[in-house]
Amino acid sequence: MKKIIMTAVVTFIMVFCMTGCGEEQDEFVDYINGGIKTELGKLESQAKDSYASVTGDNAKDNETTLKELNTNTITLTKQAVEKATSLGDSIKGEKLKKTHAIYVSSLKNFQSGVELLIQVLQNDETDKIEQVTEFMNKANEESSQYLTEIKKLAEELGVEFQSQDNSK
Repeated sequence: MKKIIMTAVVTFIMVFCMTGCGEEQDEFVDYINGGIKTELGKLESQAKDSYASVTGDNAKDNETTLKELNTNTITLTKQAVEKATSLGDSIKGEKLKKTHAIYVSSLKNFQSGVELLIQVLQNDETDKIEQVTEFMNKANEESSQYLTEIKKLAEELGVEFQSQDNSK
């Protein structure tokens, strides 16, 4: 009798664990295929492309840069942060939630960098340009960390994952 009960308990635990993994795996696949690779990924990519079009080697005069940052970059960035935050609120799995939080933080640091750059250009506060660089570096570090963590989680859940690089 004890053997039958013990077998039933072990079977129940195994089924419970497999079901839990299945739910976590399903949520991860939905997250990757729906949340990140679709509209959110496009918003992030467009925001970073907009930023890159007027900074670094593509730097233009202040007026052109400000126009692009104010018209496109900041709008797209705010939309990406909003969508990412909203998506994070719906995540149930703790590991995925924690990993997604890194992504949101990366987007928020990018947004802070863009907002500060706008302020620097509008008010000729060149002494704050190093802070802009710090925000952008932090955003890039977190973006890389996110990608590393998402790959680990995919492996852990047995999900094949091909990354799209939005860390421009």
